[in-house]
This record gives sequence, structure tokens and C-alpha cells, in this order.
Amino acid sequence: MKDLTITAKQIRREFFFLLVCFVIAEGVNIFSMIKYGTPWTELFTQIGFVLIITAVLYIILIALRVLIWLVKLIIDRCRK
Repeated sequence: MKDLTITAKQIRREFFFLLVCFVIAEGVNIFSMIKYGTPWTELFTQIGFVLIITAVLYIILIALRVLIWLVKLIIDRCRK
């Protein structure tokens, strides 16, 4: 059985994707606070929901990346 090696570059890339998902989720939270006029304390009190939204966005991103990878794999096999 072969060992699985995860490079530092791959870790940084995944961390960047996760950070982007968090910024998007927090941005949605800030937008909703401004739109509905809620207090700014919700920036911290709603962090659980922000983390859940972050996880959902990251899972969707992973699914899209796998789908793109599969399409590329199918296209490459059809060209041969």
C-alpha cells in the first residue's frame, strides 16, 4: 500500500479556498445585518451559523471541483 503525501502547496491552496468560503459567509452575515438593521454584536453571536455556511460552501466547492475533474478525465479519454 502506498503512502499518501500532501504537499505544503496543497495545504495552502485548500486553506485559501476555506478562507474564501469563510469571507463569503461573513460577508453575507454583514450584508444581512446592514439590510435588517440588527446590532453589530451579531457579528460574533452568529459565528456558529457562519461556520455552518462556510462548511456548506466548501462542500459545494469540493463537489464542483470533482465534477470538473471528472469532465476533464472523460474528455481526455475520448480524445485517445
